[in-house]
Amino acid sequence: IANIVSNLPTHESLGKSFESFKKEILTKFEEIVNAQNKRIEELESTIVIQNNVIEKLKIDTDMNQQYSRRSSLRILGVQVPEGDGKEDINSVIKECYKKLDIPFSNDNIDHTHRIGKSYVDKYTGIKVKSIIVKYNSWEARKTFYKGRPRYFKNKEKPPFHVTVNLTDRRYQLLQKTK
Repeated sequence: IANIVSNLPTHESLGKSFESFKKEILTKFEEIVNAQNKRIEELESTIVIQNNVIEKLKIDTDMNQQYSRRSSLRILGVQVPEGDGKEDINSVIKECYKKLDIPFSNDNIDHTHRIGKSYVDKYTGIKVKSIIVKYNSWEARKTFYKGRPRYFKNKEKPPFHVTVNLTDRRYQLLQKTK
């Protein structure tokens, strides 16, 4: 029994072994944590770079989209026809030109279509929907835009409103500046 007991580790030797084991584990743990922290920093810097690239691409995309819309105008507040919804938008555009006393030519217009959801105009109470008009030439677009209605006689509300065709991003920027 004395031989067996003498070979057993003592309280002191167990304590030393435990301290040695604890130091070894803590050292390895610190190495792992430091390696993970370094990796996290690398990934965070990569995310920042990628976010900057994404933001630049958003701006470039917006610029390209706006450039493609440069020859388009948006006409707001034009009544939606009752019934089956079939309409000749070119005849609606002709009426807009007639109200402005501007000569109309089909050759000036590339294409037209309704866009967005229809809504009830708060001033007139009629159901309206926007129209996009894409012009073949800058001159034709400029003529209609400069002749757009602002106010009619006696400061009454114009029958429709004409705006440039902005991208969502630019429209939001315009609203913020207003």
